[in-house]
Amino acid sequence: MDEARLEHSSPIRHRVRVTLKPLPCRPSPERDELLSSWIGRLAKANHCSAEELCGYLGLGQGRVPEFASDLRVVNWVQLCAALQWSPDEVAAMTLPDAVHYAVRYMSLHDFQYCPGCVEQTPGIVLRHWRFAWSLICETCGRTLAARRRSEAVSDRLLARGARGAKILKTAVASNDLKRLRRMDLTLYVVSMLGVGHSASAISANERERLIALAAVGIGMTRPLLGVALILRGNDRVVRELRRVFPRHRKVIERVRGLSQDLDRRLPGRREAEHTPKKETYEASRPGGSESALKAARQAISELGPDANRQALLVRADAIWRRSSGVKS
Repeated sequence: MDEARLEHSSPIRHRVRVTLKPLPCRPSPERDELLSSWIGRLAKANHCSAEELCGYLGLGQGRVPEFASDLRVVNWVQLCAALQWSPDEVAAMTLPDAVHYAVRYMSLHDFQYCPGCVEQTPGIVLRHWRFAWSLICETCGRTLAARRRSEAVSDRLLARGARGAKILKTAVASNDLKRLRRMDLTLYVVSMLGVGHSASAISANERERLIALAAVGIGMTRPLLGVALILRGNDRVVRELRRVFPRHRKVIERVRGLSQDLDRRLPGRREAEHTPKKETYEASRPGGSESALKAARQAISELGPDANRQALLVRADAIWRRSSGVKS
């Protein structure tokens, strides 16, 4: 490799030029492999620790570099001579410097992995595994596994989490600060309900993470209705929202009013399950199926296709009663 070209391409000029022999063993990095992962595999192949190898490469004895900012004071001539890779190729293996968004979308730790890729290449970590929106391995197409086991999750939660992950990825890619702030508010509500925290989107617990991503999706597509369903009968959360977000009192009161309206429209499960037999018979009469179908469509239109199934059934029943003249 041309040493003069390396020094010229380096973002930092060095007065002292130090050249190193290429490492004896240099396993090539996998596609999208994280720099710290590759250095760890290089160290193992050359029978030394990652810290010792970092010192030899001029990276210091501290943390193994992972972010672009970790390479700001690197001696690129020394590093690239030993690795036999260009500065651009090495920098492409790092994570982007953390942007101070309200939503934490990138993990500092390995919170998930691909069982297939790890089995094939032990110790490997790919860059996209660190992002909250990554649910599928981009290398082999397998579902990524969480570091901590959790109870089984439903297909419905998986689908909702995937939609939320896609929305989060788009917002970060487009630097949509307004949508990211709304996501942060949604996750704050989720944390107050005790089902997650501000970093749940990168949680090592699969269920907690999917709930956070699903909440992000609901908060973006139907923000007022989604929050209203969450806040039903929870005055404590309403008071906390008023305290934390005093500038958004009008929106909070609007959501609170919608939540109270939902409480009147959506009675409890027990009341819904004890429908008199006479009224059940009325719904099964000829011509009743068409009116019931119309009521179901209207309920879906009002509450959204992803609303709770029991809530949809209760709302559809109330609409049908009103249109059919059946007394409650």
